[in-house]
Amino acid sequence: MALLPDSAAFPCAPPTDLADANAIARTDWDAYAGLDRLVNHWERPGWDDGTRRLYWMLTFGDNHDLAERAVQCQQALQHLALDLTPAEGLHLTVLRIGNTADVPTGTVDALARQVECLELPRLALAAHPLSGSRGAVRFSVSPWTGLVHLHQQLTFAGRSLGVPGGTETGRFRPHLGIGYNPVARPARPLIDAVEPLRVLAPVALDVGALDLVELRRHGRQYHWRTLRRVALV
Repeated sequence: MALLPDSAAFPCAPPTDLADANAIARTDWDAYAGLDRLVNHWERPGWDDGTRRLYWMLTFGDNHDLAERAVQCQQALQHLALDLTPAEGLHLTVLRIGNTADVPTGTVDALARQVECLELPRLALAAHPLSGSRGAVRFSVSPWTGLVHLHQQLTFAGRSLGVPGGTETGRFRPHLGIGYNPVARPARPLIDAVEPLRVLAPVALDVGALDLVELRRHGRQYHWRTLRRVALV
């Protein structure tokens, strides 16, 4: 599956090799380092405190190494007034399913059963040098090959059941956020603070499950309720 350039995605152009950790990290960093301005992450159309959306996500609440690395980076950036993601909130968003009002409970059950039948493989990933986007500070994640395949399979499963769905696979950009930017401001102070943290070693992510969650926002933080957990084999 080839990923497509897209001005709405970040980075706009995908890495040249979805299996090459260095190419992924370099593409993420070059895009982030080239920003002039950051945006307020929370000013997103269609979201308010009453919104409830269904997503497929990878969650990392039991990965203590990742939690420690996130805290290490967050402490180094605490003077920049980011909205920091707590350890239990670390996640990688794979695919939006739709608003809860648009996806009946029976469809959620059927979707989970269909995805279980796919027997999708476990993922051996790594959280790589810290980088960012227009509205967040985040780890690069590699490789993308298995994640892109996962996104594609979930998209097909959702379409077969008529769920609204989210980003096309060709525009998917995997990442793992540790903090959100709460105001529009110049990018350079954050870029300069993030750059020294890029020397830190990658953290292994052995992913054995995929979560179907109901996501909400409360204030300036995401919360979710896990509705289904699908084992990756």
